[in-house]
Amino acid sequence: MAGVLKAGLAALTVVVGSVAFGCASTEFINEGPGQPNDRATGSVPPGDLGVCKRPLTRRPLIVPEKLWDDARMCTPRTPTSNFIRLGFGTGLGNDVDPDGQQQNLLRLLKDGQNETTGNGKLVTFLRALHEYGLKDEKLRDRVFRDTSREGVCDYTYLLNTMARERKKLDNKACPAFVYDQEQRTDVCLFDEKNEEGMWLTNSWSCVAHTGQLGEAQSCHRLCAYDDYCSKQVVCTAPDVDLLLCAMGVCLPTGKPGGG
Repeated sequence: MAGVLKAGLAALTVVVGSVAFGCASTEFINEGPGQPNDRATGSVPPGDLGVCKRPLTRRPLIVPEKLWDDARMCTPRTPTSNFIRLGFGTGLGNDVDPDGQQQNLLRLLKDGQNETTGNGKLVTFLRALHEYGLKDEKLRDRVFRDTSREGVCDYTYLLNTMARERKKLDNKACPAFVYDQEQRTDVCLFDEKNEEGMWLTNSWSCVAHTGQLGEAQSCHRLCAYDDYCSKQVVCTAPDVDLLLCAMGVCLPTGKPGGG
């Protein structure tokens, strides 16, 4: 019996010694920093919108030069759900005086701010843009075809009201931010020095119904709780989207106004 007990104690000593030795030599492998986050790689982070530029087009004058220079070229692989397509012109490279055309559009927006005559000019132009858009592959899906719209939209009243109210509600000039893949940070989508473009886009987050863009105030607040102004939001939203795309800032597909 004593021999058996002595052998058992010797075996236990070996086991305990092995366990102690194993614990003492535990090694922790350095697994490295892991995968870099989206911002570190330059990829557009979830929830943000990116931009790309359409080949053979010009910079939209309402878009900052830096953002345009940093934007990568649109390709068939560029996601359609979270990228804004930038670029003024047909993309065929043979547009006649594209910069002059853009200046004409900016003059239209400046004239559109006139409370007496502005809305008539905008209505006339947007009717013509509807007809043109039906023939343009880039704009066709954005043309509003609902014939049940009641009356004529009051673009001037809506945009003038929202421009005034936005200044009261938010000291930040920029109405919409996108992710710049070169700077790896959020930047303003619109050129804040372009007064005409800012007038059109002050209502961006409300009229364009883009929950991912800008720091949106409610439509009612931007309308100063004016029921007439609020009714114009639904009326004007598709045309604002169409006009912005015609000016070279096309919202992603899946947003109101088409693809």
